[in-house]
Amino acid sequence: MVKKFRNTMVVFLTLTLIISNLGSITYSFAQTNKVNQSITTDCKPDKVTNVQVAKKTSTCIKLQWSSVKCATGYRIYRSTMKNGIYRKIEEVCGKTTCYVDKDLDCGTNYYYKIRAFKKVGDKTCLGCPSDILDTTTCPAVVKFLNANCVSNSSIELDWQTVYRSSGYEVYRAISENGNYERIATLTDNGKTSFRDKNLRRGKKYYYKVRAFKELNGQICFGEYSDILDVCTEK
Repeated sequence: MVKKFRNTMVVFLTLTLIISNLGSITYSFAQTNKVNQSITTDCKPDKVTNVQVAKKTSTCIKLQWSSVKCATGYRIYRSTMKNGIYRKIEEVCGKTTCYVDKDLDCGTNYYYKIRAFKKVGDKTCLGCPSDILDTTTCPAVVKFLNANCVSNSSIELDWQTVYRSSGYEVYRAISENGNYERIATLTDNGKTSFRDKNLRRGKKYYYKVRAFKELNGQICFGEYSDILDVCTEK
């Protein structure tokens, strides 16, 4: 029967004894010595945790996460579907624990995973991917806002649809640099008009509108439109 020894070397020695008047007697025996014993070290870094959005606009998302001990760096993966294909978009090294993803589409859902990696010699060990972070860019700014007086007590507002928004908020003030009060929330992005009623005769009012996008109970707001002023009829 042949036995296999891992990381061992078997040395066979032969000893010949010459005994007077009896001739010679030969003994054979084997000596096993352990050589080149390997030490296995687990170089796999820990899972990245606390992945979150630090800041976002309509075209960029800033990610941040907790550092992983002994990690050489991190790989950032992105998808536009939660269960879709995640492609590596960047690799950061050293103690960097943030990344700004730029040139994104307005009001679009994005999904991220982050993996720590560690380099040992010419080998790269990857940790487990982080939990999925789902977020969205903010909607674009409301454009082409129009305001028209329709009577001595009402003003009609209308604007262009903001693609991929969830709705709009309408704000009003009685001076251009005054305190703007939210007077309406429209939860249908296809509804792009609002009539402000019960206003004072011959009074000037100032308006601005912004779009919003809702995802998983969190709301992201776009930039405000340009301010428009209009007077009711006297």
